Amino acid sequence: MKKNKKFKIYFIVLFFYVIVFFISREKFFEAINSFFLVLKDMLQVLPPVMILSGLISVWVPKEIITKNFGKSSGLKGKLISIFIGSVSAGPIYAAFPLTQTLLYKGASVENAIIILSSWAVMKVPMLIVEAKFLGMPFAVSRYLLTLPGILIMGYFASKLISRKEVLDSIDSLSGRVLEIEEILPGFNCSGCGYSNCSEYAEAIFYNNEITSKCVKQREEVKIKLNELLSDE
Repeated sequence: MKKNKKFKIYFIVLFFYVIVFFISREKFFEAINSFFLVLKDMLQVLPPVMILSGLISVWVPKEIITKNFGKSSGLKGKLISIFIGSVSAGPIYAAFPLTQTLLYKGASVENAIIILSSWAVMKVPMLIVEAKFLGMPFAVSRYLLTLPGILIMGYFASKLISRKEVLDSIDSLSGRVLEIEEILPGFNCSGCGYSNCSEYAEAIFYNNEITSKCVKQREEVKIKLNELLSDE
């Protein structure tokens, strides 16, 4: 049932393509041609982005992502997010797999919004082209007015939706692991035998690891974990 829901959008699109085919063959082939043009563009852009996302997922420790992009990263996290979005190359859809990886590794919703928004409207190459055609005063004014809007949008988006809700909508299992991780104290002391709380949370969920290995706030954590897991 879950797999059928994932492919629901594809069936809907296919349905409309069939309708267009019978209504207007010309429009149908125009749509097919547009599809292949977009697909060609995506195949040129997405592979490097997917490779980069994979490298971040495997090689960059979660603690580094959380420290620089997490909820407590503060102004530093916002500035780094703006910088990444501004200097990145490629169309906006190339930002989505990278942003998803950062969310999985601990980035906040607020900083994810800032990265995507900066990528879309604040890229440095765009500033150069904009200044050439519309003048530097126009380009600089737009940038200065756009930046506060991005920060405000990120702030309110983080109030409307939590990181757990985002991860749940992507993968409900990831959301459950996050729930376990948020109960753990977050000291990453390795007292449980794992290198950090994130690995311990994954072991509890995926490998049925016992919930009493946390040496910090041990009894309280154990009770909360057992209550959470008993609801499954």
